[in-house]
Amino acid sequence: MWFKKKDKKQTNQEEIEKEQKVEVEKKTVKSKSQTKTEKLPKNSAKQEKVDDKKSNSQEKTSKGSYRVIYDMSEKVWLIKKDGAKRVIRKVATKVEATKIAKELSENQNLNLTIHKKDGKFQKKS
Repeated sequence: MWFKKKDKKQTNQEEIEKEQKVEVEKKTVKSKSQTKTEKLPKNSAKQEKVDDKKSNSQEKTSKGSYRVIYDMSEKVWLIKKDGAKRVIRKVATKVEATKIAKELSENQNLNLTIHKKDGKFQKKS
């Protein structure tokens, strides 16, 4: 024949060796995962959750803010979101504009910036 036949004993030994190698690899993987969890203090998981919540709240405020701006050409107050191309709403009075913008900013947890007619900052919250 063109191939050599292996003895049954040889094939059985090879299979046993392969199985032992697989078992050893599984044990090393388990021991590595256990050492990783053992190294972390018990409170670290809680601290990570708190840090995640803090970073989420910081992300919310860093995404942008609402602005109340006066448009001299149309003589109306505009409510805009930072980074947006469009105006959210046009209102005749500044009081209405600040009221609407305040509600929007509180709902989405964003900052609110109010400008004067000349464009200078009046209030930042």
